[in-house]
Order: sequence, then C-alpha cells, then structure tokens
Amino acid sequence: KVMHYKITTLVENAVYGRSLQAEHGLSLLIESEGYKILFDTGQSDLFIRNAALLDIDIAEVDFLILSHGHSDHTGGLRHFLAINKKASVICKQEVLYRKFKDKRENGVIDSNLLNLSRFRFITRQTELIPGLFLFPDLPVINPEDTHFERFFTQTPEGVVPDIFNDELAIALIAENTYSVLSACSHRGITNILQTIGNSFPGYTLQLLAGGFHIHNAKDEKFNIIADYLKNNLPEQIGICHCTGIDKYALFRLIFGGRMFYNYTGNTFYL
Repeated sequence: KVMHYKITTLVENAVYGRSLQAEHGLSLLIESEGYKILFDTGQSDLFIRNAALLDIDIAEVDFLILSHGHSDHTGGLRHFLAINKKASVICKQEVLYRKFKDKRENGVIDSNLLNLSRFRFITRQTELIPGLFLFPDLPVINPEDTHFERFFTQTPEGVVPDIFNDELAIALIAENTYSVLSACSHRGITNILQTIGNSFPGYTLQLLAGGFHIHNAKDEKFNIIADYLKNNLPEQIGICHCTGIDKYALFRLIFGGRMFYNYTGNTFYL
C-alpha cells in the first residue's frame, strides 16, 4: 500500500498573500490515510486562526506532536487543548521542563496546569500511524552540528545547559522513500538525518523539511550541513523557521531548484 501525505503549513516565520498571518514559530498539519496530525503549535493561537481560514478544523486533529519545549513551538498548546478534546499530545517528558535562553524563560507556558492525562511520553522509536515514525532518541554523532549555545533547562538536578533531550523528529515512509520533518534541529540536522537514515537502509530520502537553527550562525555550522547534504542529497529540501533567509540564499546557490523556502499557508505533498 502506497502512503500519501499532505502537509499544510499553519505557522511559519514568513507569509505571502493577504489573509493569513506569520509569527516566529512553526506549526505543520500532516494528513495521511484519514488521520490529522499536528506537529507543533507555533507561539500563540495563530495556528488555529490560520487553520480556520484554510477550512481546517483543529478540533478534528487526532494527535499533537511536540518537537521540543520551546515557546515558539508550544505556545499554542493551551489553546489547542481548549479547542480539541480528543487528541493525545505525543512528546518526550523533558518537553515540560522549564526552559531558558540566557535569563529569559522560553518553555511551555503554565506547564504545571496542564492535564497530563492527555500526554503520551515516548522514549523510543514509535510508529504513530502507518508510515509515520517518531524518533525521540537523537544521538549527537557529530558534536560540531549542535545548537545549544545560551540555552538552559531546569531538571530535577537544577538548572543546567540544555542539550535538548526533549527533541524529536518525524520520518514519513512512502513506498521505498522516507522524508524527514524536524522543527529546530538543536541536536543537529546531520545527526537527525543519519539516525533516521540508519533505520531505513536502501530507502531514498525524498524530502527534508525543517528548521536547522543556523540563522546568524557562523559559516562553519552552515558548511557542516551543506557538506553533509552534498553527500546525502534529498530530492527536495524545505527550509523552515529558524534556518534564516540568509542561509536559505546560500543553500539555494549550492542546491538550486530542489530547495524551497517554506511559508505560512504553503502545502506540499508526498
């Protein structure tokens, strides 16, 4: 059976057109085989308002996946739980730890008030629906490709530098291909691609869509990713959220037409 996926961008940093709006954040709706799965909620209730304009009813979403605990990905969580009464929230337990960038708090808002009975915490590779795999275990194979600077988290042991143990990524399988969705790639998009690729040997990498957290990063970080992609080239690369338009321009110079810049309202198909 061939799986098909429709991915609608409900929130992105950029927007084109008049009615939808953008914010610094990410929210993607994945539709497959009658399931509706939300990947992150942006930083406010904007994803719900944009969805309504696109004739998407957030109350019908079956699962909400949280990529990590930062507020530009989880800020809509309370609004989601208020409107949607059925979806489980799938994430890692560490998503609910308090998070900081320097001294500024930027984790899940009011996490102590959440109804935890709706949460399903995962620790190992999970096939959520047929063809959609969650990867909560993302080993740092190359420590040069990590994006931890200035981030901290409150653990039971106290406030420590954040190495994003809460991060997860998604793989979508269709025939003999796999596609990867990653929200911020704090643990490194090359590490994420290597980990997921190891699980699907012999499969072709169809699409990579995600934020690579290299906006304003030094050239070395960009080059690590670009060099890896040259040797492991997806058919399409969608640049999201925290990658930066500056870095998109550089990727576009190298990889040409297989790159696209994702934006609020954009839809792509697998």
